[in-house]
Amino acid sequence: MINGLGSGRWGFFKQVPTLSRRFRVVTFDVRNAQNLSRGVADLSSAAVALLDHLGIRKAHVLGTSLGGFVAQELALDRPDIVDRLVLVCTSYGGSGPQKMSPRALGAMLGLGSLVPDDATRRGLEVATSDAYRAEKPEEFEEIVRWRITDSPLLAAYSQQLMAGARFDGSRGAGDIHAPTLVIHGRRDRFVPVANAAALADATLRVLDDAGHLVFVEKAAQVNRYVSGFLKPRKPRKSPAKPDGRNSRLARAVRSLTGKLLGGFTR
Repeated sequence: MINGLGSGRWGFFKQVPTLSRRFRVVTFDVRNAQNLSRGVADLSSAAVALLDHLGIRKAHVLGTSLGGFVAQELALDRPDIVDRLVLVCTSYGGSGPQKMSPRALGAMLGLGSLVPDDATRRGLEVATSDAYRAEKPEEFEEIVRWRITDSPLLAAYSQQLMAGARFDGSRGAGDIHAPTLVIHGRRDRFVPVANAAALADATLRVLDDAGHLVFVEKAAQVNRYVSGFLKPRKPRKSPAKPDGRNSRLARAVRSLTGKLLGGFTR
């Protein structure tokens, strides 16, 4: 599971408990990657290195926002690794069918905020729907605290921001062969929903009254869609060991057969 810009593993706090019941779930932080000269490709290489380190040769891959760019790059560059792909609140980058509004872009960049904490809060307000903040104000405040206290350094954030701005997967979107599920919030102001519909050859699920953090706001529905789309690997069955009673029975049958056949069967 690959998180978005400025978010840590905590961003999947509503996915990990549910998905872990059926899958081995791997989350990680991208905090201080300073040298992203190849942009999203460097972030994808870091994900490959992690999978290699863990001895995982094939995996389902879920990416949100910037993590969706990384997931697409991974599916294109290393299709042998990606089993199924889930893209949440993301696009194929580039200009896209519909650009972010100037207000949303200003909130993402923290423009007009004199204090970093205020910039964080404003960005998360634009990333969520009014209905969510009204229904779950305490949860929203907890997310704000996580974002303030557990986020990448400013230099790393800037590098990731520029990597995302340079990413353009429009030409390769049709070359992703992994079965793909796209989930999006209809009220997403950072990545308008038209961008989700443009992702090629994918199953699309759009959730009403949800913003950019659709996987938080509509976690139950998102988890249900993801669980239904992905296929857990079946554990190999070890051959059954005969118990003592069956072993004795087998010896008795062999002995009787041997007597009937004149002692030729052992």
